[in-house]
Amino acid sequence: MDTRRAAEVTHGPRKPKCDRRPVIAATALLFALLLQCFDLHAELLFRSSEQVDGRQHWSAPRNYANPAQTVYPYTLADGTQVASEEVQVSLQGWIGPQDLYAAKVMESLIQRGRQRIAGNAISLAGDGGDVDAAMELGRLLRKLGLATFVARGKQCLSSCVFAFMGGTRRTVAGRIGIHRPYLSSTRQVADRPAYYRRVQKRLRQYVEDLDFPQSLYEAIMAVPPESISLLTAADLKKFYLQGMSPSTEDEADATAARNLGISVLEYLQRKAKAEPCGGVFNSDGSCAAGAQTAAGFGAAVDPDGVQISDTPSSSPAPARVVPNEKANAVGAGATRDAAEASAPSF
Repeated sequence: MDTRRAAEVTHGPRKPKCDRRPVIAATALLFALLLQCFDLHAELLFRSSEQVDGRQHWSAPRNYANPAQTVYPYTLADGTQVASEEVQVSLQGWIGPQDLYAAKVMESLIQRGRQRIAGNAISLAGDGGDVDAAMELGRLLRKLGLATFVARGKQCLSSCVFAFMGGTRRTVAGRIGIHRPYLSSTRQVADRPAYYRRVQKRLRQYVEDLDFPQSLYEAIMAVPPESISLLTAADLKKFYLQGMSPSTEDEADATAARNLGISVLEYLQRKAKAEPCGGVFNSDGSCAAGAQTAAGFGAAVDPDGVQISDTPSSSPAPARVVPNEKANAVGAGATRDAAEASAPSF
């Protein structure tokens, strides 16, 4: 049997009915046609901190997938060479297996001390992609201890959510949307249902491994692939997509108490009396909002030039199921055990 990767799991909004929103429908159709002509994939970008006319600026975005842009020592615009630099990082676009290479480059630069990620956090924005690739990215982000955020005006849908889940601390100022994965290939394969069950098993295990509630997995699987459910602020908290998971927060509380020289109970009592902070605190017990601003959540801009908010929007989006407007993309990462099926996409 041909064991080539073929299972594509994509995640994204669908075209609305033309009689209701003709302009949006036409745009979605155009986008779908473009997807057939171009090999779209995510870009893992970074900006470095530079001094221009005595003031700090962030450089033009560079791509981790471009070897010429990740060589160190790095030469700044004024000719100065730097061996290590602080960078802002953004993952945007349709996630595919090829994007794991860029993530590995980022990991290597961090481990070798060539780069320090500002605020230890990266921004994400995208409409889906390959399920297994997104989960591998999420595991890598968790391994590196990075926080993740979705900036105001941005959206992280489908498989993008899996990468976002890798953050040790998660902040949503934009929109998060979920639906269940599907196999995009129409080819007949032996026991396609069994293959799909293996996809489900990997997804369920991922949710458990990263300490999210099984209710999140159930919520994902309850939304048909032709639709997408935009989560409310309450949903984000319920599924631990806003803030930290219980085990991570417990560790953070213990670290904060230890740094302050007090008991965990005393720290929790102080925390309960403090100003609302979304349950996210620094190691000294202060609200992490300041740290988020320093990380680029506030005054800084992401690689798209869009300002990043340091607080979640008051209502990211009402919980509702809307049509999926994005076309499917081929993803190979989820097909390693499939034969002529289709890479699970989200």
